[in-house]
Amino acid sequence: MRDLQLDFQQGRIPFTACQADPRFSYCLYVPTIQRVQPDSPLPLVVVIHGSSRTAESFRDQFIEFAEQNSALILVPLFPVGIPRAGEGDGYKLEQPDEVRYERLLLDMVDEVAAQYCVHARFSLYGFSGGAQFAHRFFYLYPECLQALSVAAPGQITLPDSVRPWGRGTADMERLFGRRLNLAAMSNVAVQLVVGAEDNEPLPDADSLHIRSRLVRVESLYNAFRALALNVEMRVMPGIGHHGFALLSVSQQFLGKQLQQGDYSEGVCET
Repeated sequence: MRDLQLDFQQGRIPFTACQADPRFSYCLYVPTIQRVQPDSPLPLVVVIHGSSRTAESFRDQFIEFAEQNSALILVPLFPVGIPRAGEGDGYKLEQPDEVRYERLLLDMVDEVAAQYCVHARFSLYGFSGGAQFAHRFFYLYPECLQALSVAAPGQITLPDSVRPWGRGTADMERLFGRRLNLAAMSNVAVQLVVGAEDNEPLPDADSLHIRSRLVRVESLYNAFRALALNVEMRVMPGIGHHGFALLSVSQQFLGKQLQQGDYSEGVCET
């Protein structure tokens, strides 16, 4: 007789309410190898959607990647309308929010780790609004990350000890209770990705300068390089602000890091 519960725990796993806060949910893809080697730890890749909330589509775009790299894929859904009607930007971590989205992600990771055997550190990918979340999470919890791919964020936070949070990291400890940990950040392989045609001018909340995503990603790259972080930048010709069009280069990077990564060091301290 087929084990229906085992079947349910393989492949595409439907959206599941986060037990720490059931207003939020996540979907998974569990690779085939988990069935035959359930006790062997798998790399975990977390994918953060953009403002359009195409979480399930991003999960499905990572299925082939998951099978090729024996990786488990976790895709949270941060819906519009929490904690108040019309609210849609809180998850980007641009400003402190009454919902602690960075901790919520760690709760989701813990829930997945309680059900599946995964490595303690995970890889993180985010596109657009999800890229905003991803690089700010990197400042807050670098010890949790193996690799990071940041694709086309609209707004950026620089590792700047003078400018306040959102534009810099000066008051990060006061707001989040976390200090910038450059030693841990340097252990994370980082990729910044943007389309060469993603050059539409965007307003900046505290600047007279109107800059594109392309320019902002270049600024972030230069700031990471100045700190001697392990970072690369890819500008994709002929591509505008299109997450799926950028995905292949991010998956190549993440796949390489999964194959080369050393998971023996580093503990995710939450």
